[in-house]
Amino acid sequence: MELIISIFLWALIPLIVGVMLGLDRIVTARMQGRKGPSVLQSIRDLLKLLGKKGSMVNRSQVAFVYLALALQAIAAFILIIGSDILTAFLLSGAGSFMMVVAALSVRSPYSHLGAHRELVQIMATEPVVMLVVLSMGYASGSFISSNLEGALVLTLPLAVIAMVPTLLIRLEKSPFDIATAHSEIVSGPYVELSGRTLGISKLAHWYELVVMFGIFLLFFSMSDPILDVVVKVIVLVTVVFAIALIDNSTARLTRWRMLRFSLTYCLGAVMLNLVILYLINGGVF
Repeated sequence: MELIISIFLWALIPLIVGVMLGLDRIVTARMQGRKGPSVLQSIRDLLKLLGKKGSMVNRSQVAFVYLALALQAIAAFILIIGSDILTAFLLSGAGSFMMVVAALSVRSPYSHLGAHRELVQIMATEPVVMLVVLSMGYASGSFISSNLEGALVLTLPLAVIAMVPTLLIRLEKSPFDIATAHSEIVSGPYVELSGRTLGISKLAHWYELVVMFGIFLLFFSMSDPILDVVVKVIVLVTVVFAIALIDNSTARLTRWRMLRFSLTYCLGAVMLNLVILYLINGGVF
């Protein structure tokens, strides 16, 4: 029964992420004094892209985009069924890298520039999330997400804080809107994609967001199923509002400042939390 529910939730991922992004667009619009689109507008945009034929620069680019979608979808499925977090993270990272390869497979200088910036974003996020996952495994004694209970946020508070900039980077929000900086390089690694292929790349990104937010929400896992759902929904809505506020109140950083910030403060915070936890478990404190 649990597997059937997990498969059902996995199938609903585009709808869930689309509503979350629609909520983000509405909050952003209200902060800017606008009415904003419908909460389902992101889903409509995706369906419209998937319904278009589009042009193809070369076959390898399309193949890499579909491979990115497959890897991200499998990673999200592994996380949803309560399996290994580390495996899900590694597969998601491979999917992100496939999008970089897809952008590098064409001759567009804008696509290459976007790919290089995407690589910098990966360098800024992957070490942090990797250490977060390892910290969760150390704190709970398991990498199986279904075994993580007892509100890890109380054990790893610095890791939770470090995940927020990581979510901003993967959502491509200010001050970390680097790879797709609209005023500089239009759509970055997606600039040579169109129609159905562009829609597939967006869908792959949505599954990637599920993995990132899924890992983040594991910090707030509760033993009671109903309480678990309620707490995670509240946390998710709060994070969406916080991200919209940060996005609308900050200016974009350079890619190197983003990298220094992530690897210095975010990675340092997780390492400090892990050291403190090790000392506590060792009986020093």
